[in-house]
Amino acid sequence: MAGTALPDKGWDGFSDEELIEKAKQKDKNAFTTLYKRHKGRIFSYLFRYIGDYQKAEDLMIETFLNAYTNLDKYAERGLFLSWLYRIATNCAKKELRKNWNVIEIPIDKTSERDGEQSLSEKIGDERSRPDYNARQSELKEFLEKILSRLKSKYKDVLLLCDVEGLSYEEAAKALNVTIKVVSMRLMRGRRMLFGLLRKHGYVV
Repeated sequence: MAGTALPDKGWDGFSDEELIEKAKQKDKNAFTTLYKRHKGRIFSYLFRYIGDYQKAEDLMIETFLNAYTNLDKYAERGLFLSWLYRIATNCAKKELRKNWNVIEIPIDKTSERDGEQSLSEKIGDERSRPDYNARQSELKEFLEKILSRLKSKYKDVLLLCDVEGLSYEEAAKALNVTIKVVSMRLMRGRRMLFGLLRKHGYVV
């Protein structure tokens, strides 16, 4: 029956698409399940994007409110999470424009291979260094600081692909660009980021 609420138990057994259809019929329980399922990833993404816990929390709520309000516009079957990331990215960019503070990072001419490695792979290569564990906290803080001030077109793909683990296709859907654009921005973003990490002695 249209509009019938899902049972109190077993909501997690429904796919995103099934829950979306229920939510479109104004079933708030269905959308609450979607919120609980994805809020952690969206908050984590926004926190890395903004660098402020309270603002990230506010933007996460704004993201889901926007998603709920615009559910009828969702038509990308199987890519609900990418759609959420797109909304979250737009919310974050809107927030950053209130206090724009972007840094320009030169590309290290000697670091062409950097563009081929993900952030996790690059940092993973440093684990054999004797000071790796001692510098973990410092490295994390430095990364968050740089990522929060990187040009959005590079930050977007670095966070979505290298931190959140989205595929190029999913990231392209989230950002409404082509897979080729994602690939090019990711390579350039990695080279800028790793060049700066190398300059400060965090990677070799």
